[in-house]
Amino acid sequence: MVTKYPNLFQPIKIGNLVLKNRITSAPIYNFLATYDNHITREGIEFSKPVGKGGAATVTLGSGFINRVLPPAAHHIVGMSDDFMVVYLSEWCEAVKRFGSKACVELVPIASYFGTHEYQSSVGIPMEIDCNFLTEKDLKDFIEDYAKAAATVLKADGDMVLVHGAHCQLPALLFSKVFNRRTDQYGPQSFENRCRFAVEVLDAIRAEVGNKLAIEYRISAIDMVPGSPDIQEVIEFAHTIQDKIDLLHVSRGNLAINKLTPYIFPPTYMDHNINIAYAAQFKQALDIPVSVVGAVTLEQAEKAIAEGKVDLVALGRQLIADPETVNKLERGRDEEIRPCIRCNTCISRSHFGMKPPRCTVNPVLGRELDYPCIAVPKRRKKVVVVGGGPAGLEAARTLAERGHDIILYEKNSRLGGLLWEASTAAFKKDLRKYLEWSIRMTHQYPNIDVRLSTEATPDMITSENADALILAIGSTPNIPKLTCAGKSNVIWVGNVGMKGIHIGRKVLVAGAGLTGCETALKFLQAGKTVTLIDILPREKLGTGSSPINAYALFDILDSHKIDFRPETKLVDVTDDYVVINNNNEEENLVFDTVVLATGVKASIDNETVRRLRATVTESYVVGDSNDRQGALWNATTSAFDAAMTI
Repeated sequence: MVTKYPNLFQPIKIGNLVLKNRITSAPIYNFLATYDNHITREGIEFSKPVGKGGAATVTLGSGFINRVLPPAAHHIVGMSDDFMVVYLSEWCEAVKRFGSKACVELVPIASYFGTHEYQSSVGIPMEIDCNFLTEKDLKDFIEDYAKAAATVLKADGDMVLVHGAHCQLPALLFSKVFNRRTDQYGPQSFENRCRFAVEVLDAIRAEVGNKLAIEYRISAIDMVPGSPDIQEVIEFAHTIQDKIDLLHVSRGNLAINKLTPYIFPPTYMDHNINIAYAAQFKQALDIPVSVVGAVTLEQAEKAIAEGKVDLVALGRQLIADPETVNKLERGRDEEIRPCIRCNTCISRSHFGMKPPRCTVNPVLGRELDYPCIAVPKRRKKVVVVGGGPAGLEAARTLAERGHDIILYEKNSRLGGLLWEASTAAFKKDLRKYLEWSIRMTHQYPNIDVRLSTEATPDMITSENADALILAIGSTPNIPKLTCAGKSNVIWVGNVGMKGIHIGRKVLVAGAGLTGCETALKFLQAGKTVTLIDILPREKLGTGSSPINAYALFDILDSHKIDFRPETKLVDVTDDYVVINNNNEEENLVFDTVVLATGVKASIDNETVRRLRATVTESYVVGDSNDRQGALWNATTSAFDAAMTI
């Protein structure tokens, strides 16, 4: 074994299972099931790379246990149909083929799932209101859990994960804040509050015995004021520990939007937000403990070595690179494609009802699209213009397909605007991706990188290329201002460049993702910042996932930013800045004005037209095309173009 992470690759016994290492996959909720809730081939192919990539377990997220699913519950796996076992067995077989164990997460959902036509009984949002359920409803759910577990067993699964975290039903019934019942499941005693979880676990064990391992997911804290503190949750864990085989520690609440970032920590938050909590459970219990929450591989190795946890669950990292575990074990750490914690994957399913996609892994969720693409019949010579993220993705993909690539970059280094975009301390994940992208590009001998070279039509023509990919980026939208060319009026893309001076008092015009992140960077540097945008606040933060936007605006508010939505930048003069709010103009004085007013595609400009005319087969990708504005578009459009050549 060549790994630098020996503790991560020690086997461990969970119930009657022996897991081959200490890295499990966290459950991922997606919309790849059929309309009537059965697993699809797309769903199987989505999960299979994680098993092939070396994870100890692969977990199918959000298996809904309800015997009757609500009308809006489509394209999500349902566990109540007896025929579910057909495709579930194929899923289990696929993920177990490479030595992983197959696990299914079990979750009850509300009859009003997918709607907002209800009022919480306690005035706090719940995904399923525990006070609306009758005692018979709860008893039915207990039976449904057991039946779902039996289905997993019939399908040759190995584990079930009972979701008792994030204010799911077992957690709600344990909480005195949410639980207002007066029956035997009410909050009048500790025993009552534990009762539902205890009965669920007993019912599952009675149904499957020790043939399945039982993992229980718990929130150390749900972060709602007045909810159980960690000592009380540990006491609850004591109550159920002889009924489960593994405790999985998380935190947060899915129903309250501002708390979702604590479940899926974005780039603005620290890594490893739950190990300190998990360590307390580990110290108090006699069963293995796992932890989730943006844990880095280095942090995972250290925590296991120090006995703070037994396993670590990875979600988004295994989406970014399903081969993470194998690469780590085989000493190929430098090849691991890092997750940038943008939460595009999670937000698409949780907020958009769309299958997941990944900003840095263009295949994610589209695994069936690519095996059918033929291997190129002949090796082609391809020119790629632009060494930003799109150009790098295109070049690597072309190289993998066996082509010869000439990559032109007009600057002295690869990476494009990602260098400036990743200068803030909170963008370390993006910087790691940038460094990985450049490092991997240089590993291909069939990529000829030509820096400090601006491609011209004559230059491209002289290469006699078979195909051309243009990844030259977009053009900034710079409003007409009296002092647009002055040194104190700066386009946001130039903020991190050498020689650019930012004054003490800053106005940022434009509160999209880039503007908001730039404002945060200045605030953290101790500057006074005013952030304006013509849109109302509820429409701001565009370009980000909702999860990241919630976190970003919370952090901005905590820094006491002067935030002015529905405010337009009218002009910048030698003496002051003119803004307009509600048809009232105001003159303000700032040291620096930063323009984050968006970009426009270059697809129809003269430069692109002249370059495309040089090669018969040509493609425009990234911000150059008409879907500009996100790294996801840059990598995906570049990958798609390269796969057609």
